[in-house]
Amino acid sequence: MDSAQGKPSSVPVVDRRGGSFPPALAIEPLGAPDHTRAALELGGALVEHSEGAVIVVDREYQADRLHGRTPIGEIVSTITGGDDALKLMAQAWPSFALRASEGKPASHGRLMFLDLETTGLFSGAGTQAFLIGCATIEGTSIRVRQFLLPGFEHERALLSEMQEWARAHGALCTYNGRTFDVPLIETRFMFHRVPCPLDGVPHLDMLHPARRLWRQRPLTMGTPDPDDSSCSLAVLEKQIAGVHRVGDVPGYEIPSRFFKFVRTGDARPLEAVMEHNRLDLISLAAVLARAIVLITRGPSAAMTAQEAYGLARVYERGGADENAEASLLRTIEFATRVGGEPEVHAEALRRLAWIRRRDRRPHEAAEAWNALAVLPRCAAALRREAKEALAIHHEHRLKDLQAARRHALELLAEGVANRARVQHRLDRLDRKLARYTEAQLPLN
Repeated sequence: MDSAQGKPSSVPVVDRRGGSFPPALAIEPLGAPDHTRAALELGGALVEHSEGAVIVVDREYQADRLHGRTPIGEIVSTITGGDDALKLMAQAWPSFALRASEGKPASHGRLMFLDLETTGLFSGAGTQAFLIGCATIEGTSIRVRQFLLPGFEHERALLSEMQEWARAHGALCTYNGRTFDVPLIETRFMFHRVPCPLDGVPHLDMLHPARRLWRQRPLTMGTPDPDDSSCSLAVLEKQIAGVHRVGDVPGYEIPSRFFKFVRTGDARPLEAVMEHNRLDLISLAAVLARAIVLITRGPSAAMTAQEAYGLARVYERGGADENAEASLLRTIEFATRVGGEPEVHAEALRRLAWIRRRDRRPHEAAEAWNALAVLPRCAAALRREAKEALAIHHEHRLKDLQAARRHALELLAEGVANRARVQHRLDRLDRKLARYTEAQLPLN
């Protein structure tokens, strides 16, 4: 497997969390030998609470280890040095803002990566998180700590451990966590009538930046992969970090492996699940690092037209229109040179025109509309939008009524949806042309 191999480390003795949870009903003594043996089989330790027990597994991914082709140290240094990029992400996605309680920027050491493995694919009340995986940056390494549920009756202990760990970190990073992981955790805390430690915590869900940066495009040149249109973490880790999982457990098998463990006490089927969860956490950090590299270095760091276009969208959402325009020009340069990705080429010209128009540069916007109108293999809807914009520009800016009329006629010939609006424009242009002709005035 082309991925970092974590280094097991001892788990410290955990003191009782007096006051963290309301007193629970007394439970029967644990089958300590079974759970202890399971913890040892998984390379962890059993941590006992008054509410139950948790299997805690620690792994340290040191700087010289590789995750695919990417050193862990490179991922760590990129994230810890990515202040400006994270600030722009905070502007683009306001729910994420690294802030400490006193209003000063929080350190990246307080950023926690979170990923759950659950008993089902839905976040309703009947679904439980049996494995909570957390990763944090410590020095030049990434430490992964996993909290495993020995049995359903120990959920309060699992949540108590997770609660204490989360309190030490000031921000959260997930992949599709806003839709799934966080609501599920909140539901489980609500079920036990305990405040959730993630309430109000700044949260960056990397699924949304990833969709802007990498949806429907391969990061590497060559024959397209059928999965390239996906924005799943498994696809991105392969494209971004070169991770190829060998023998990875399919997601649909994960719940059944846990149920078997609960029935039999045999933890061996969970070894692959634990590794799957760890790889997801390290890959999440790698995706964040790649996004930071792009935002920090700008369009020169983009490897394809689609990546440059995605970067432009992130810049534009963050209010950095100048950088967005540079990224769009890089997109057009890529598309022109390579000769592929006509959809991206067309979308880049469209966004470039809108940015220039918004910046009160109508003549430069018209240049982009002109390029879009004559672009080969351009989508019909985009071509019509360009021609309509050019008709408006020639009529109201350049006062070139003949050119405006020509664009309006082309719109009618192409079967524009809103024919009445185009016909109204054409009639108005004809009336203006008639008045100018009668008065023998110049037409432009």
